[in-house]
Amino acid sequence: MRRSACLMALVAGLVLSATGTALILARAYTEAHDRLFQDSGIALRLIAEKGAQHAAVLTTLDAASPSVIPQSLHETLRKRMPQLIDLAHWRSDIGWIVADGSLPPARPPSVHPHQVEFEFEEASYWMFTDAPWAIRIDPFAMLSARDWPSSLSSAEVRIDGSIFALLHREPDALPVVWVLTVEKRLPISSRALTLRTSRIVTLSHLPWLSITLWNAVVLLAVLALLGGRRLRLARARERTRARLERFTNLDTFGEMAAGLAHELNQPLMAIVSHVRAAERLLDLPDERDNVRAALQTSVAQAKRAARIIERLRSAVGSHGGLAAQAFDPGATVLNLLPLFQSSAARAQVRLDWHDITPGARPLADQAAVEQILHNLIQNACDAVAGVPQAHVMVLGERFGHSYRFSVIDNGTGIDDADMPKVFTPFFTTRPHGLGLGLPLCQTLTYRQNGSLTLRNRPAGGAEASLCLPLADGHS
Repeated sequence: MRRSACLMALVAGLVLSATGTALILARAYTEAHDRLFQDSGIALRLIAEKGAQHAAVLTTLDAASPSVIPQSLHETLRKRMPQLIDLAHWRSDIGWIVADGSLPPARPPSVHPHQVEFEFEEASYWMFTDAPWAIRIDPFAMLSARDWPSSLSSAEVRIDGSIFALLHREPDALPVVWVLTVEKRLPISSRALTLRTSRIVTLSHLPWLSITLWNAVVLLAVLALLGGRRLRLARARERTRARLERFTNLDTFGEMAAGLAHELNQPLMAIVSHVRAAERLLDLPDERDNVRAALQTSVAQAKRAARIIERLRSAVGSHGGLAAQAFDPGATVLNLLPLFQSSAARAQVRLDWHDITPGARPLADQAAVEQILHNLIQNACDAVAGVPQAHVMVLGERFGHSYRFSVIDNGTGIDDADMPKVFTPFFTTRPHGLGLGLPLCQTLTYRQNGSLTLRNRPAGGAEASLCLPLADGHS
């Protein structure tokens, strides 16, 4: 499998993982904000209820109109409403009379009917209406900690520029991911009460289960994609190997037929020559006609056999591949190398391809060149079997007006005595070889108007060089 395909699959997996995780986090953010908005509304309603209770107390006191403040009244109100910390009554002759603590500001009650007025003192405020009564409220005691919705981390109330921080909860874990805020307004008389709430979202609040499940699905999809591609490439390699084997078998048969035709043609021609000589020497009158007829028949049959063999040679010699065309040498070699991946790994042979002159294009039948290179690489792998740090390197480069493929190994090389015979049909140095691979490669090379040579390298090993014409645009 090519690295680019693996890299693309990994990048696609990372993009899917990041996109899905971002969508999950965006949904979690929206849900957290909606929860904060809903709970802020609940908190605002609770505060509004407390304000309505305070106004009801003032209305009740106005309706009762006691001349003095009974001590029991103040204590009863404190038990039911802990936030009501003081009570005051206005008398026109002496001013304010309080149940406990400091006096309200020196001012008459509001003249606007049913309108609530506020006067702030440090951490509390006085609340007035048009009735001659006032109550002092501690806003921090209006709601207990358990009354506030659990999602709120902080809450503060703003009235006429005064700020009361009614709630503050420390986050239960770190680090903090988001800090969400919501503001809600509640009209009170001529003023507006603003409730500002916040929610701190930490790592522990994130939907880790959904994130983990999504990334697991993406990982399984990427693994399935890579596995499926690996399976398809393995099947493609098997099809390519089978195709090359079919071509090899056909060309091997043709090479064998050509060798047999060459070997059989000479004795047949000798038969023709000897029979003709015998025909000329037959001067005896007895059975002369019958012997002559038999000899003539032998000559005719021998010529017929020669013609059959010559037709076989012509058929083999006229075998050709596709029309020559420019092709990418790098793609050709990279399609071949995976065919040797398994066997090279078992034999611990390292295969490399180096394109020294990228852009150069040879002109030949690509299928024939694949077959030639397949044989040369296979021979090189066989030559380095058992060699420590076995290495087979395929080079491609522009060489003058040609393009040269070089298959180099670090084996033991070729014996000097065997070098002249390596292209001879049926000559082999391998125990189970047929001796037809290199002759076949040479025949295919000649059909491509190229050349094939072998030599021993001074540093050790052998080098097979396949030279092909350059395409017109590169020659």
